[in-house]
Amino acid sequence: MTQDQHSSLFRKFFGPAGILNRERRSKLLLASIVLFYILPALSENRLIGKIAIIIVLYVALVASAMELAEKRTIFWTAIPLALLSMISLALSQSLPYQWLDLASRIALAIFFFFVSVSLFVYLGRAGGTEKGGMYVSVSLYFLLGMCWFAIYGVLNIVQPGSFTQGGAPMPEPVPWSTFLYFSMTTLTTLGYGDIVAVKPAARMCTTLEAAAGVLYVAITVARLVASRQEQKE
Repeated sequence: MTQDQHSSLFRKFFGPAGILNRERRSKLLLASIVLFYILPALSENRLIGKIAIIIVLYVALVASAMELAEKRTIFWTAIPLALLSMISLALSQSLPYQWLDLASRIALAIFFFFVSVSLFVYLGRAGGTEKGGMYVSVSLYFLLGMCWFAIYGVLNIVQPGSFTQGGAPMPEPVPWSTFLYFSMTTLTTLGYGDIVAVKPAARMCTTLEAAAGVLYVAITVARLVASRQEQKE
């Protein structure tokens, strides 16, 4: 396939009139992320529920990578990271080895961090206030929560006892819904206090996540105000 043919095929799928244009990609990403947050709380204790959660996470990984399609260099960097995350996740769920679980969490953290930074930079340059851009802005906030969710999983494996729940050590294995819940309450600075970071690395990570959540909202609002002013002028 020549470069022109490759570019034409790429535009056919991801261009403004493509099957997976920006708005459709953005909606898919947001829907898959919201579903990933909801499913673990409802069905992670059942086998069919665990399978559904993995499938939804796979969709979220693919949708996250596709959201970077307009920046091809970044897009082709995200693809192998997404594949690595998917493979390590499948292995960790199939084989009872803690190092596989650790590798899976690290891969997820790296992928979500890469996507979050790439989308944040991209939204600051163009299209952040368009309809598709607004969907991405909301998705990015939830992606930050997913990134820290993976980081907390890594910390809990590397330093057992990093977190306590109700004043007691957290039961093992820690359900996904627990760290998703903790991540979002930290990102939004709600901090209910039922789950507490007790070791230095965990405390610093929760502090950084809370700061990231506040700064993201402040910067996003500032971008919206600046964009509106430019449109009026």
